[in-house]
Amino acid sequence: MTKVIEEEFSFPVEFADETCDLRGFIFRPAELDDEARKLPPVVFNSGFTGGVSMYGQLVGKALAGRGYRVTTYDVSGFFTNKGVRNTTKTGAQTVTNVSLEDQKTELLALIDWTRAHFGRMPAVASWAMGSVASLAAITELARSGTEQVPFYVPMSYTKLSALQGLRADRVAADAALKALDDDAAIPPFDTGTEATKLGYYPLDPATQAYVDVQLGGYTDVGGVDHWPGCSYVTAKSYKSYIAFDPEAELASVSGTFPPALIIHGKQNTLHMPAESERLYSVYPGEKGENALIIDGMEHGQQLQVDNPVFQSLISAIDDAIRTHSA
Repeated sequence: MTKVIEEEFSFPVEFADETCDLRGFIFRPAELDDEARKLPPVVFNSGFTGGVSMYGQLVGKALAGRGYRVTTYDVSGFFTNKGVRNTTKTGAQTVTNVSLEDQKTELLALIDWTRAHFGRMPAVASWAMGSVASLAAITELARSGTEQVPFYVPMSYTKLSALQGLRADRVAADAALKALDDDAAIPPFDTGTEATKLGYYPLDPATQAYVDVQLGGYTDVGGVDHWPGCSYVTAKSYKSYIAFDPEAELASVSGTFPPALIIHGKQNTLHMPAESERLYSVYPGEKGENALIIDGMEHGQQLQVDNPVFQSLISAIDDAIRTHSA
């Protein structure tokens, strides 16, 4: 079995208003054989607050076990990068701003760092809201005409406005959240209770227990705050993420888009498979015969090392990258 090495590093990110260093992690095989040397490195970015403290460590180790060098990180304001940016104290409350625009900028910076460190452009694999941020990143690369990533793997992609259909009263919640001051503190999640019905991220009932139990376990292992890594988020987070829609820009960008493997769980009730099927229909790059809709896969419940669904997911990503890097 391949021995996997974990290393920590930092990389600079030039935001519109400041430059920050973010903490990142590399998962790599202890030794590279000739076949592994032909593989591109992989940048992985995850969903809400995500990165190494969530699926990054899981996917990173799994791909490193197959010969890849994987970089990943926690988005600014969360977990290992909690104090860097987007976090403020309001009295006794710690309030975090969730910015997909920042995530796009961070991902582009990590792509640059990974290319410089490993000597070639990395593939990008991403999860859920991270897939939206990564779509924005590769769209920006296409628009600018700079070097494009060699392969793109969005998993559980969802146009963020579609998530609002999970709320008990979508229209009332949207109006109430938009009426709040930008800096107002709201719960991270809307789970349909009086205390959380104006939360930032709506969860379907089937996903609520999984979020705390399974993802909490990942972050505990990582030695950082128990999921979700924040107590409150800003109302501005909701307003900005509803408006963040890189999919709407695809038709107007004429640059080069990488080949893609678009993946979704067939039983996902949080991010619906129809979302990835729609992305497949409008994505302008090579994308195979169809989106890969995996039977038996929910949102992330099967993302565990020994689960056969997870193993098939990693195999599909590995096969696709190798096919396009030969």
